[in-house]
Amino acid sequence: MARNPKSIGEMISTLTFFGVAVACVIQAIEFHEAELLFRSYVSTFAGLLCLLGGLRFFIADMMKIVKKRVRK
Repeated sequence: MARNPKSIGEMISTLTFFGVAVACVIQAIEFHEAELLFRSYVSTFAGLLCLLGGLRFFIADMMKIVKKRVRK
């Protein structure tokens, strides 16, 4: 039941989300080492949100499965 991206644009945006997530986490580590904790937390949160953005199709498929099971 997994949804395959229908366009090159969707694949590019998914890879971009994952790439930005990695960049945010790396930046968060650098901020943490520089003892800029607030910036570190914000960068980590942004990385988490980007990771979720990259998993958006997987999350949507899982929600469909959960909704079907709840209705039964």
